[in-house]
Amino acid sequence: MAKPKPNPYQTTSDLIANAIVTAKVMGENRRITNLVASSIAKFILEMDDSDAGDELLAHAASCISAQDATYVPTLHAALKALTDARA
Repeated sequence: MAKPKPNPYQTTSDLIANAIVTAKVMGENRRITNLVASSIAKFILEMDDSDAGDELLAHAASCISAQDATYVPTLHAALKALTDARA
């Protein structure tokens, strides 16, 4: 039996939340940032609909508040770069 695919929205929320918590304790970690950004990019590539990828990026951006963006500026910039690359 095939393993069901994870919900990309829930997984994105979880990854970003964990990155923020880690950054608040230890500072932003480049490996975690790269993992989160590449995971989101992979989810977008797996989506059949281009609009769904845009929606996932909008969801990811909404997971980072203005205050949290100060803890994860590189992740915030990576998500912006993904958005800009799709425009």
